[in-house]
Amino acid sequence: MILIPAIIAVAASMVNVFDGSRFLATALADASGEGARLSNDPAGFTVGTRMASDKSVASPPEAITVAPSITSFSTRPKTQFYIGGDSYSVHGAGQSHSLTNPDPQTLRFEIRPGDHAWFDSSRVDRSEVSGNYIPGGTPIGINYQFMVQANDANNTFTNTASWLVVGQMHDGGTVAGTSPPFAMQLEGNHVQLVARYVEPGGNPSNGSSDLHMLTLWTDPNPIVPGQYYDINIHANVSNTGGGLLKLSVNGEQVVNYSGPLGFGSQTYWEQGVYRNAGPAEAVSVDFRNLTLTTGPRPR
Repeated sequence: MILIPAIIAVAASMVNVFDGSRFLATALADASGEGARLSNDPAGFTVGTRMASDKSVASPPEAITVAPSITSFSTRPKTQFYIGGDSYSVHGAGQSHSLTNPDPQTLRFEIRPGDHAWFDSSRVDRSEVSGNYIPGGTPIGINYQFMVQANDANNTFTNTASWLVVGQMHDGGTVAGTSPPFAMQLEGNHVQLVARYVEPGGNPSNGSSDLHMLTLWTDPNPIVPGQYYDINIHANVSNTGGGLLKLSVNGEQVVNYSGPLGFGSQTYWEQGVYRNAGPAEAVSVDFRNLTLTTGPRPR
């Protein structure tokens, strides 16, 4: 039996529901305050909900988070919009397909051949948004769901890129030409988590002998287009002690890494799709219900 704690939610807000640390579903609080329907439960399971105006509920449980809404949405490169109170900058080609906002919690990123940001060369295709700087050594929690759209015959997904990033903790240091300290990516049609680090004082530039790359996990099963995957990341980007990277997918922990991580500098979260140029296929990915927290991990 799963015990569902009481939830405080504002009407029409999205609520992520957990059983302990295990993600159960995303619920939408209705205007009556009587319930919240779980979006990924085919049986339409309803969770009892109390609205924020109900003074009898002292405080929401720590395990319940309300997914922030996307506001001041913009598709134009070099502009910003907000997810909750955090600003995100638009990096892409600025095409009508590059970045869309299907609902208040969802961003859809699409790349086609030749799509790159103003600062890119023609060797890459990109549609991403980037968040604020996070000092090195800061505990980070990232939660979201993502889904690839079918792009081939018979509702299948094809990826012929040598590398395809679908979420990265980007280095914010002063050295140019670095790859991310960690990244979610697609190896063919398999989701993968990779990490990188240098020892203190090392050169993190791509091709440097100081740079170490770790493939921490590759999903043995191919990704299913049209299906959301729940991603939970807990990280501390530090190469001087305390570095760690944990990943859970659909409530199951698949990575529990402790060791050096990153290049000893600040970072920022970048979400979307980014690949080497050359593939002919378009790639479209939906991300929804992003929450990013910093500081001590809730118990």
